[in-house]
Amino acid sequence: MWLFGVGFIVHLIFFGSVFDIYFRTPLSQGMTPHLHQQQPAAQRLVLVVADGLRADAFYDYTNQTTRAPFLRSVIETKGTWGVSHTRVPTESRPGHVAIIAGFYEDPSAIAKGWKENPVEFDSVFNESRHTWCWGSPDILPMFASGSERGHIETFMYKAEEEDFARSDASKLDTWVFEKVEAFFKEAGEDKKLNERLHEDRIVFFLHLLGLDTNGHSHKPHSEEYLENILIVDKGVKRLVEMFEDFYKDQKTAYIFTSDHGMTDWGSHGAGDPSETETPIVAWGSGVALPKDPSEFKEKMIYDARVEKWGLTGVRRHDLHQADISPLMASIIGIPIPVNSVGVLHVEYLGTSDEYKAEALFANTRQMLAQYQQKRAQKEEETLPIFYWPYLSLTPDRELESLGAIRNHLKNADYEEANSESLRLISLTQHGMDYYHHYDRLTLSVHIALGFLGWIFLITCHLLRDHSAVLRMAGGTIEGRRVWRSSVLMALVLIVWGITNLTKLIGQQHPWQHYLYLMTPVGLWALVHQSCAPLRVAWLLVSSFNMVWEVAIRILFIFLGIEILVMAFFIRPMLSVGLLCIGLWPVIMYSMQGAVERSMRLVWIGACILLASFTYMPVVGKEPYYPWVEIAGLVAFSLGGIGIYCIKLDCVWNLLHKSQFTRCGGEGGLPRHIPPVVYIQGAMVIASVYLVHTTAFSIRQKEGLPYINQLAAWGLLVLSFILPLFGSRNVMGRLLSVTASLLCPFLLLCIRHEGFFYIAITIAMFLWLLLEFYLAGNNVQIAMLKFATWGKENSEGGERVLEWSDVRRAYFFLFFIVLAFFGTGNIASVNSFDPSFVYCFITVFSPFIMGSLLLFKIIIPFLLVTCFFHAICTLIEIPTRALFYMFLVMSDFMALHFFFLIRTEGSWLDIGTSLSHYVISMATTLFLILLLFIAKFLTSFNIGKPPKEGDCVLPRVSVSRPHRD
Repeated sequence: MWLFGVGFIVHLIFFGSVFDIYFRTPLSQGMTPHLHQQQPAAQRLVLVVADGLRADAFYDYTNQTTRAPFLRSVIETKGTWGVSHTRVPTESRPGHVAIIAGFYEDPSAIAKGWKENPVEFDSVFNESRHTWCWGSPDILPMFASGSERGHIETFMYKAEEEDFARSDASKLDTWVFEKVEAFFKEAGEDKKLNERLHEDRIVFFLHLLGLDTNGHSHKPHSEEYLENILIVDKGVKRLVEMFEDFYKDQKTAYIFTSDHGMTDWGSHGAGDPSETETPIVAWGSGVALPKDPSEFKEKMIYDARVEKWGLTGVRRHDLHQADISPLMASIIGIPIPVNSVGVLHVEYLGTSDEYKAEALFANTRQMLAQYQQKRAQKEEETLPIFYWPYLSLTPDRELESLGAIRNHLKNADYEEANSESLRLISLTQHGMDYYHHYDRLTLSVHIALGFLGWIFLITCHLLRDHSAVLRMAGGTIEGRRVWRSSVLMALVLIVWGITNLTKLIGQQHPWQHYLYLMTPVGLWALVHQSCAPLRVAWLLVSSFNMVWEVAIRILFIFLGIEILVMAFFIRPMLSVGLLCIGLWPVIMYSMQGAVERSMRLVWIGACILLASFTYMPVVGKEPYYPWVEIAGLVAFSLGGIGIYCIKLDCVWNLLHKSQFTRCGGEGGLPRHIPPVVYIQGAMVIASVYLVHTTAFSIRQKEGLPYINQLAAWGLLVLSFILPLFGSRNVMGRLLSVTASLLCPFLLLCIRHEGFFYIAITIAMFLWLLLEFYLAGNNVQIAMLKFATWGKENSEGGERVLEWSDVRRAYFFLFFIVLAFFGTGNIASVNSFDPSFVYCFITVFSPFIMGSLLLFKIIIPFLLVTCFFHAICTLIEIPTRALFYMFLVMSDFMALHFFFLIRTEGSWLDIGTSLSHYVISMATTLFLILLLFIAKFLTSFNIGKPPKEGDCVLPRVSVSRPHRD
């Protein structure tokens, strides 16, 4: 068990390392705000964020009609427009942080549900004189909580209002506009409030959640979503009229944008263009007027959609989402947030050239201050012998560039000043990346060595405890040469450990680095102590001239793992693996009888059926609940057939063509079916009914019925309790577990996932029967265990591992990957779509919804793990040994993904590469836990244990299949 414990801790370290190495927080503290000295272009700023608004849905001009007539008139006559490009993850909190604070969210925010601030940061609101906010309780508090002066006021509706099943989510937006209007009416009577509203450098923020809610509930092409755009447009028009009537000074600037888009099927979170492209429209005081594209030397950003949008005659200016923050700060004359990485796009400013140049220079100094802080921090915490500075931007070059910009400003050469500012910003961005990733290479190499050390350690323990290597060697092969420790390896480990400790103690490294640098040393030290079996195995292979045979076997294992790695990128690659698995009993074993041939054909058919799911559309694009209901009814029918077969001993008759007497006679499977099985059958029907009635209620815009919600949570709890009251018979218990897991799975389905569950269940039962039949000399023991779950054999009674056990471990890994990708891919997992959890909850709650989605992913994993445990029990394989082999293969996959992680290129590629590694590591960690859960579900029983002799199988002659 100590190896399990070490493995769990090591995998936690490897899992967390990727965030420290590739995605740790970019924030630095201690910088001074930089403010340009020009008179502000606007006294106040109004920021309107339409949550979940897609760029193409907003700009669409099909049939010469628009869904946002007011804002379109602004684009054509008053302001500047473009597309704001967001980053993965395309969620509300990261999007708002990028817009208002100017940097891309710290990944650690996900641990707090995207609600609280894991690290304090500066923002436009914080730098303003006063900010008023209206909108969602999920967004506003994170900016108000960082206010030390108490100058950020928020007005929020209740969280319960964010109901995805409500009839009209646009009321959330109407609420915001009405509250703003009431606020200004109050200001007319409140002299103190009126005075504050007439100060300069103030911000008004309106967060509109209706579009996001309607998009999730009804999809972006629905009438509700499109009508909501018109409601927002009318609200913005009324808002502008209200501001202009109240102030009458033409000193208000407006920015309209969105935090993220949405896919056609109503989800977001991944990197599809429909999720990462959002509109931005700016107008008012200090903002540039529309320009004709022909006036510019450089060509306008153009794609086919610009013509479809009917905006070819108006200059388009695209920017990154983080660039909005310095734009807002420059318009109202406040310091750019000190943590911002955005670059000011002067094309949006309708001011003098001097104002633009000074504002961009302030942006340059703000970026340079972050670079200088990162450099000083790295110099302070690193020993001189280990420090290599960023040579492209030394202190002397900084002074030279700053001097050149000041000279250009002094000589009114503003274009040159802007060019030099942008060049210096580019250098500071590269420099910040350099110091931010300063330790990446060292840490990456150590984590890779840690992976290899763990793989070798597991291999050594497998050879020592679960193989016949040492028994065959007898400790006599070349005597001391086998058992003598390698002095060279010991010296390398000592030098390696001392070097790492010197770096860690002599430098100011975070505590996590101690784990990342010393864990590989410790693992390889354990390998050094345990490597004798590995050397014995090599000497045995060499002595018996089996090098090529072993090499070919290992090559096939590597090829199998590569198929799984490729499946993360191309789902249909799983069909190649399923074809090979389907042909496995045909190629490896000779089955002469009619029953054997039938079993072989059914197995091939099951593999083909599973392979078909890899070519089906990804689940989540469009819910279709009738398929869920049909899948539930089909599963109920198949379960009834399974119960009938168990009562008639059909399994035994199929495998052995022998007649057995019932319990109470000489033996056989118990005829009695526990009542709990019938209860579970009723639960399946109840799940189908709940799916049907909930879908109907939501379709009628009546929300989630309370009784349905209560019943769904009750079924979820019962699904883990009822199997413990079930039969101790293997087939009966597995049938019980399968039925129980099916209930919550159906409640979380929206399309054809239920059929996939049925298909993989059939495949698992067939795999169990095939392994049982092909067990050879272990059949008699297996037959006894088929009748009832007995106590686990002692380690001494378990046989040693064979090459066929490596194949079983690979099958387990393959079916785990198939369980994950059978109905989805990386994007479908990353994307947030609440329709999966409508039977349980419709009010927005990130943790509950995320947990339910995670549970749905885990259910097929748990199903496969239960059958894997049953196979290990039936044919006397040490479950722990097979799981170790699984770990070796899965860690080899994870090592692939670790080196394939990208931090450059499209954000879809970056997010996907990170997801590959996270999923492979999380799967390993979950399966360590799921193995114990599976053992508990299949072995533990509440009630009286079976009496001795209740079900004793007769001694029958079973012919052993011929192994080719």
